[in-house]
Amino acid sequence: MQNTESAASAEIIELHRLLQDWFCGVGSSDPKDILDRMTPDYMMVGAAGRLVTFEMFAKVLPSLRGSRPGLVMEIEDVKVLHAFEGGMLAFYREIQTQGETRTERWSSVLFCAAGQGEQLLWKHLQETFCS
Repeated sequence: MQNTESAASAEIIELHRLLQDWFCGVGSSDPKDILDRMTPDYMMVGAAGRLVTFEMFAKVLPSLRGSRPGLVMEIEDVKVLHAFEGGMLAFYREIQTQGETRTERWSSVLFCAAGQGEQLLWKHLQETFCS
C-alpha cells in the first residue's frame, strides 16, 4: 500500500465526517454510504466496553440519524502501527464535542484492503476513553 499513513488518515477522517453528518441529520440519508466502508464481519468494542457487530450497527444506524444535532467530530494523531500485505493497523484520537460536552477517545482500527483499488475497509475498531 502506498503512503499508508495518508491513506489511513484520509479514511478515518472521511468515515467520521460521514458519521458526524449522519448524527447531525445532514448529508446523505442512505446508511449504505457508511456501511459500505466496513467488512461484513466488522466488529467494534466501544469506549464503554460494549461489543457491536456489523449486523447490530446496521440495524441501529437508521434510528441514529439526526440524534445528535451540533455534534462535531475531530480526528488527531493518526499513526500507522503496522502495515502488511492486504491491510494495516492504525491508531488515532477522536474528539467529540456537542454543546458544552466534550469526550475524547483513543482508537485502534484494523483495515483490510478491498482489492485492486486498495480501498480501506474497517474490520475491527477498539475505542478507549481518554482520562
